[in-house]
Amino acid sequence: MAGKTRLRIVRFCRDYHDVVDAAFLRDFPEVSVVKPETVDELAAALPGADVMHINDSFFTPEVAAALAAHGKDLKWIQFTTVGTDHAEAAGIPPQVVVTNIGDVRQRILAGHAMGLMLCLLRGIHDYAPFRAKREWAREEMFPFIQVTEGATLLICGMGKIGQDIARKAKAFDMNVICVTRAAEPASAHIDRVVARENIRDVLPEADVVMVAMPLDNATRGFIGKAELAAMKKSAILVNISRGPVVDEAALIDCLAAKGIRGAALDVYEDEPLPADSGFWPLPNLLMTPHIGGQGGDDQWTALSVLVRDNTRRYLDGKPLRNVVKTPDGT
Repeated sequence: MAGKTRLRIVRFCRDYHDVVDAAFLRDFPEVSVVKPETVDELAAALPGADVMHINDSFFTPEVAAALAAHGKDLKWIQFTTVGTDHAEAAGIPPQVVVTNIGDVRQRILAGHAMGLMLCLLRGIHDYAPFRAKREWAREEMFPFIQVTEGATLLICGMGKIGQDIARKAKAFDMNVICVTRAAEPASAHIDRVVARENIRDVLPEADVVMVAMPLDNATRGFIGKAELAAMKKSAILVNISRGPVVDEAALIDCLAAKGIRGAALDVYEDEPLPADSGFWPLPNLLMTPHIGGQGGDDQWTALSVLVRDNTRRYLDGKPLRNVVKTPDGT
């Protein structure tokens, strides 16, 4: 069969997620590919396509409608992101196997989370107003500086990203508590595991609350007004998972009232963040534009290795890596 097309891939993803390059096509001569640029072009390309590559934010209701009408031949969707919540909300074709990128970005995203935390704990974010006025302000900075040694990090979520955050936190001599559905620690770097329903019991202990859980019906608004009120005034909140896991209106009110010291966000309920969002003017909020998982060439290479491996597995009839959904719903 070498050299004969027996797999057709439709790529509808961001350019920096697209790993089907010339080298890929040389190594997989039995694969043909097409990259539509619009939803109409996608609809025209879908008939006869076995596989689709897509990032979650591109999976809009319009894309879901195109798949429902024209994607009857699809058998596998490879997401180029970890999250699939936009797709699940829009509607994934029932007949496909769904895979995501698994731990390709795990350490990159965990590193970004730690960077946000350190910027707040060490007062780096707080120095910006002084710098803008060209003030040295060394002694004025002292009250903003906290240490990591002996501080308590409360991680919401014990998936691979949460576990890697815990591993990194231990290198900074932090105490690590994890809030999760699991009964036992999945990592030697976690000191204590607490059930989700008991989070308010441990929030008063936390110097840092790190949100690293997926978005689903059970986690939407998981950190809300009551949870923020249970935190110490000196504590900080970091969210690198999904915006709606935190009640944004409650967080804006809390930060405006200085109910906690500050927060750092890489994710938001509406992206791009609207110009009239209440987040923009808050001086005690550190923001990045959903870039936590970006890692340059190293990330692209890791994604390429995964997609190549899964493509070969698919062609050889072997189990795919990072399956998050099968046609029977498992």
